[in-house]
Amino acid sequence: MKNLKLLLIVIFFIIIVSLLFSEFRNYIVTILNENLLFIETYRQANPYKVELIFFTSYIILTSLSLPVALVLGLLAGMIFDNIIAIILISFASSLGATFAFLISRYFFRDFIENRYSRQYQIVNGGVKKNSGYYIFALRMCVVFPFFLVNLLMGLTTVKTIQYYIVSQIGMLPGTIIIVSLGDKLIGTLTSDISIDVHLIVLLTAFGLLPLLSRLLFKKFLD
Repeated sequence: MKNLKLLLIVIFFIIIVSLLFSEFRNYIVTILNENLLFIETYRQANPYKVELIFFTSYIILTSLSLPVALVLGLLAGMIFDNIIAIILISFASSLGATFAFLISRYFFRDFIENRYSRQYQIVNGGVKKNSGYYIFALRMCVVFPFFLVNLLMGLTTVKTIQYYIVSQIGMLPGTIIIVSLGDKLIGTLTSDISIDVHLIVLLTAFGLLPLLSRLLFKKFLD
């Protein structure tokens, strides 16, 4: 079992490092930019198929802890109606986050706990004591990378169902803002350049989320 886990860890790291060093995220952005019109046309002809492909792809990519959540969130706002995009992103991001959380827990928690036992107990004890508020505050704060939160929280003893539920609730405000930004951006790209008050409001709200998260940390975790 230990040898199998070690082999899987090596394979996992090879995949991740290969994708990151090949500028995988930039490649995705380039492909999407060059084919945005085709994607929109294809979506109109095959709405359910595109939604399923997008939903599944999002879960797979985020489960592998690839830093593509923001790009895919904006893309959802560009190609889907807002309500559909929010539903897709909300559930796909929560599922992807939970799978990445479980992968981190299965592969790395035992090693960290054994290698850094005292430090692990201190950190895990603090997280366990305020786990719900802690996860919620992290999810509200868009400054903390989506993939990094999943990897780190997987090292703790937080319950999986709690992690999923609180993540989905905590990420919902950011999801709504990011999807709405994507919707406004595609409108700006396909029309004459103008100052959009709604876009300014959304960007302001996006910037205020970390401040709100900081208040939550101070209130519940101090």
